[in-house]
Amino acid sequence: MIPDLSAAIRNNDLFLHYQPQVTADGLTLVAAEALVRWRDPRRGLVQPAQFVHVAERNGLIDQLGCWVLENACREAASWDAISVAVNVSPLQFRRHDFVDFVTRTASDAGLDFRNLELEITETSYFDDPARAEDSLRELRALGIRIALDDFGVGYSSLSLLRRLPLDKIKIDRSFVAEVGLADGAAIVQAVVALACALGLKVTAEGIETVEQQRFLAACKCHFLQGYLFSRPVSATELTAYAERLRDPRDGRRSGGDEPLRAQDIA
Repeated sequence: MIPDLSAAIRNNDLFLHYQPQVTADGLTLVAAEALVRWRDPRRGLVQPAQFVHVAERNGLIDQLGCWVLENACREAASWDAISVAVNVSPLQFRRHDFVDFVTRTASDAGLDFRNLELEITETSYFDDPARAEDSLRELRALGIRIALDDFGVGYSSLSLLRRLPLDKIKIDRSFVAEVGLADGAAIVQAVVALACALGLKVTAEGIETVEQQRFLAACKCHFLQGYLFSRPVSATELTAYAERLRDPRDGRRSGGDEPLRAQDIA
């Protein structure tokens, strides 16, 4: 798989899908997370869980991450008031020229820095905390937003909220899946309240039911992402999704009770 993946990156044989992030009422598309896809001639569609881990283990993750950032910025440059969120691997973040690479890539693509959000994990912080903080502050000063991904999974996330220059945290889907339980609901409520007290926005991942949406909206969670609203879609489908949400004549704009789903535009 390694030679094939390396060739796919070099030959631009990968493609991106985007999963929408919407306001808590489900009525406004604010951003979309870029997700890489690979259709191999022999294997067919290879799941990201398979080849991303291969890239991490075999030194290809920086190349893969650069490809994703370059293409996500290029496609998002034509979007109207929709930000693109791009995952950054710890190895990619360790590049000595990371800030220059990000800003150069966005500039070359014609993407407004304010429409770019980088999703990092706490692992990115530990190797060189001082450099990590400096890099993130430099990016934020330019208007690029920073989100802490997989919040709550690592042991030191609470301390990072105080140290890192962040704009947003993303609540991991494992917590969202348990909001129907007393403990799970209490954890999510506490996380949202803490983030809001610190002036941070919150996105909850893995929203699959209307009940989860209503609970998170009641908690004052800012943004939601999950299959209830849309599966990951192409850039063209994402644009159509945004247009449908903006159209007040669409009867499915119903205050969040019946969110517009990807199958409505596919």
